[in-house]
Amino acid sequence: MRWFLLLFLIPFTSSGQIRIDKAGDGWDLKIDSALTVIKQTDLQKSQLLDSVCQEVSFWVSDFSSNELVGKEGRIYVSTKDVKLGINNLACVLVHESLHLYFLRKGVQMTPAEEENYCYRYELEFIEKLTNPEPWLKENALKHIQ
Repeated sequence: MRWFLLLFLIPFTSSGQIRIDKAGDGWDLKIDSALTVIKQTDLQKSQLLDSVCQEVSFWVSDFSSNELVGKEGRIYVSTKDVKLGINNLACVLVHESLHLYFLRKGVQMTPAEEENYCYRYELEFIEKLTNPEPWLKENALKHIQ
C-alpha cells in the first residue's frame, strides 16, 4: 500500500508524444483512442503513462508486456488484447505503465506482489470508466490477491 502513496506524491513529467507502431488493421488508431480514454478518465494515470512510456508496439502473444531499453519504456500490446476493445487497451496501457514505473525506479518485489499492485492500479482506473465492460473489473479482481 505504501507504494501507492509514494506513487501519487511523485511529480510526473511528460516526456512527449508516445510513438505507436503501425500494425494490423488500424491498431495504431485503437491505441490512440485508448490513450484518449485514459486522459479523459484519469489525468494522473495518463501523466504516469506519458512519463514512463515512449513507444507502444504489438506482438503475437496471449498477454501484453513491457520493457525498459536504456531510458526508453516500451509497452507491447498482445494481438489478443487488441481484439478486446478500446477500454481493454486503456486498461492494458495503465497496467503496463505501472510495471514500467516500478522498473524505472528499481522497485524490488516479488512478481506476484508487483502484479497485485498493477491490477489494483488498473482496478482504480476501471472504476472511473464510464460504462466499462463488466468482465474488465472481474478480470482485475480475479488477479488481486
